[in-house]
Amino acid sequence: MKVLDGPWVSWPPPSEPTSLTVGVFDGVHVGHRLILDRLRSSPYSTTVLTFDPHPAEVLSPGTNPRLITTIDERLLLLANEGVTTVGILDLAEIRHLDPSRFVVEVLMGRLGVGALMVGSDFHFGKDRAGDVAYLRKAGGLHGFDVEVVDLLASDGIVSATRIRTLIEAGDVSSASALLGSRYRLSNTVIGGEKRGRALGFPTANMRPPLRKVIPGHGIYAAYAHVDGEAHLAAVNVGVRPTFGDSDLLIEAYLLDFEDDLYGQLLTLEFVEKLRPELEFESVDALVDRIKEDVATVRRTLALPVPVPGGEGR
Repeated sequence: MKVLDGPWVSWPPPSEPTSLTVGVFDGVHVGHRLILDRLRSSPYSTTVLTFDPHPAEVLSPGTNPRLITTIDERLLLLANEGVTTVGILDLAEIRHLDPSRFVVEVLMGRLGVGALMVGSDFHFGKDRAGDVAYLRKAGGLHGFDVEVVDLLASDGIVSATRIRTLIEAGDVSSASALLGSRYRLSNTVIGGEKRGRALGFPTANMRPPLRKVIPGHGIYAAYAHVDGEAHLAAVNVGVRPTFGDSDLLIEAYLLDFEDDLYGQLLTLEFVEKLRPELEFESVDALVDRIKEDVATVRRTLALPVPVPGGEGR
């Protein structure tokens, strides 16, 4: 997959028309994939114009929204969906362009749009003056097709905002259904207080990634990926109230695994929330509950858990 980044004025003009869609595509959820499926039916190569940083950071500095996917994760998901080219655009570069210049200079001049597919709520250009009606007129004038895709609904509109809310509430299974894949977090394993080892359940600890959505406090059944291998894991997201701690930490107990993971990259793939994080009256009571949690993880993940969205996603 070809990636265009840096200032858009430096992107090389395309040699042939493209089938193009525009959006943040955070999470590359099932609604996005519907658009990508339709995009692939075009006779042209498929191109996605996405945004980094998130437009909210540009329009409202200091908001720093947490993301479902980093830009690197987004690129990998788009590549897996068969996208040929991705342009990464900083909204700050084009927010003051009027709709006509955006169409002519960016969509046509740098991305060679032959067919354009957007959601029914799409707006663009200075003061969001451009909309679907404007694009249809521009397409007729400049000779490219415009297709509008209605927003996908599944007990409500499927959106990145809705998925973020589900993840923050700990409902990772519902979030996965809307994503079409399980929610993942990655970070480097750090040293901890070694309490888990003393209790008989050594954990690999990671700090919450700064820009990612963090699942709500609780215990989760998950897959832990390290060095290309997947392991069953019981994951605690929280502050360890039994010990009076207050710093948010993500702790993963990898079942039937004994190697040292300090300094290694660990990716957690959340499957299901098992229970909320609790404060226990004693360490013994905590250990008894951890044993129950581990047994529940084994039962939950004993059989292959279908991957939301189908094989390979």
